[in-house]
Amino acid sequence: MTSLNLIQLNFATGGYNLLARVIINGKPALFLVDTSSATTVLDSDHMQKFVEQTELKRNPRKNLAPGSSSVYSYIANIERLEIGSVVIKNYKAASVDLNNINRAFRGMGNPQVDGLLGCDLLRHCKATINFETRTLEIGKLEEPSEPAENKIIE
Repeated sequence: MTSLNLIQLNFATGGYNLLARVIINGKPALFLVDTSSATTVLDSDHMQKFVEQTELKRNPRKNLAPGSSSVYSYIANIERLEIGSVVIKNYKAASVDLNNINRAFRGMGNPQVDGLLGCDLLRHCKATINFETRTLEIGKLEEPSEPAENKIIE
């Protein structure tokens, strides 16, 4: 397990978001910690900073990422994703348009984000968010033992 300090963005409405500094293929990135996002995604406008254009592939599945203005995404292979001391190799990430989120953040004087750190990695790395200390405890990636399927687990 590693502990990662998070950045807190406060809003006049009383709400806030948490941001995580990560490294993608050796380059620093800023991700919104998003427990409402099913998957970890990269912003399509920022993706070329981290992944070569030729590595993009059309994703046949529709993407319903929060804040995305497009229902289609592209898949890119991230050779090395570092979250604190946790290193994830050959991670397949979707690319979606996060322009709506970034426009809102910019309008409030906040930094833009390069992506969303979603529930897929949070769950499979057994992450815990401590809101009081603004830290993310995260362990190494444990691949799911069962294939993904549509179902509700209670």
